[in-house]
Amino acid sequence: MAWTDSRVFGQFLYSPLCQGTTTPATGYTGLDTDTVKVALFNNSVTPDRNAAVGSTGFNTGTWTTTNEVTDATNWVSGGRALSGVAFSSITNGVMFDATDLAGGGTVTITNAYGCLVYDDTISGGTVAAQGVSFNYFGGAQSVTSGTFTIVWNASGVFQITG
Repeated sequence: MAWTDSRVFGQFLYSPLCQGTTTPATGYTGLDTDTVKVALFNNSVTPDRNAAVGSTGFNTGTWTTTNEVTDATNWVSGGRALSGVAFSSITNGVMFDATDLAGGGTVTITNAYGCLVYDDTISGGTVAAQGVSFNYFGGAQSVTSGTFTIVWNASGVFQITG
């Protein structure tokens, strides 16, 4: 099934909560200190919040570079790093937010339907570059010789509520 919504990967939540009962992610120190990247993807991916951890990482499962949308210079394969990352307490939960993310200059991006947010600091364990969430843009987004910017929702990159 193609893009329909945005979700946090269940395995991303499960792994830190169950350390000692699962294989720990090598290099993970926390989203607020790790290098978190965003890679753009076309409509050929099949996002699945319940995917096995080994299928959530960048260039694994549905998130392979054959489905990635890139610009040769300013939005290269592997995506761009988030900045200004922060956790905030919200009513009954927590929000992860970051600065809006723009290409490094003039870009041409065609048919980006959404993005994979992943922890690029994770270098081993079950999967390297483990997926944190996938975010749907609501349809195909393109720009020709311009600036491609992901404007995060006022509610953050993602929220976890209870």
